Amino acid sequence: MTYEQYINETERNCMTVLSELNTGQLLDFEYCRKVLWQDDRVTGVMTGACASVKGNVADNIKDVLFDERFLRDFNERGMDMQTIMASGPDAIDVVARCLALKHISLTELIEYEKSRRRERDRQSQPATVRA
Repeated sequence: MTYEQYINETERNCMTVLSELNTGQLLDFEYCRKVLWQDDRVTGVMTGACASVKGNVADNIKDVLFDERFLRDFNERGMDMQTIMASGPDAIDVVARCLALKHISLTELIEYEKSRRRERDRQSQPATVRA
């Protein structure tokens, strides 16, 4: 996958997780941020492998390793590629997903989820009869 594909997939995974939170949880930005960072469907940080990975992880990472934007983000964080690569393809996949979060506006995703729910609730309301 390219880094752009990682960003897009991570955003979709964030939306899936946000859709499962209750309305009160959506009001707490820090709670949402923590949940998204820790959910293995978004980053894989807790287990070291992303639960939403489709296909072979080694195939997924081959394009991102040479992506300039990914490498710039990676180097900005001061990480050591040899150390991460020594942990295997899953580690690189997790790093790519974590770095992808930098390019996703969690505030916008949370607001989108709240508006989606408001619209759903509005549509489920019975139509009132006007006299």
